[in-house]
Amino acid sequence: MLFAKTLILAALAVFQVQAAPAPGDEALVVLKTEDSIHGPLVFYGLPGAANETVEARGLTERACGTNNVQCFGSNVPNRQACQNLINSLNANSGSSVGNSPRSICQTTNGNQCCVSWANVASGLTQGMLVSAANAVQNGCVVNGQSGLSRNTNLNGVCTTQCLSSRATGCS
Repeated sequence: MLFAKTLILAALAVFQVQAAPAPGDEALVVLKTEDSIHGPLVFYGLPGAANETVEARGLTERACGTNNVQCFGSNVPNRQACQNLINSLNANSGSSVGNSPRSICQTTNGNQCCVSWANVASGLTQGMLVSAANAVQNGCVVNGQSGLSRNTNLNGVCTTQCLSSRATGCS
């Protein structure tokens, strides 16, 4: 009898739990544009203070910074556009990204390449995005795929960083 009551209580508890929706990437807006050596960089982010409430996934410090690369066949960027974006980030390595951007895109000959990241990381400079972007470029984009780098350390925030043809969708 005790088992049956426990089972019923457990079933009722399951139905009371509601998952919180993940923040939608659709809300990203253009925050600013900036000139670079290969054309303008476009910074996308969430409007207003919504950026400050998003927290990074909890990862162990040993895993953070390993830049584990995974490749995908969707949202494939142009190889040269991504190389130009990485070169621009490198050339502007000391320039602040600001607190709210979540992606930076550059278009070369009509082909867009975007570096994006899953969690807000304050105090970023453009140079901090180069290491994982290079890892994905060399591991995926040169082979005709988009990709991401998990366990990426962006100024102390463990997150996922992506390199693809779109500004949104990095998680």
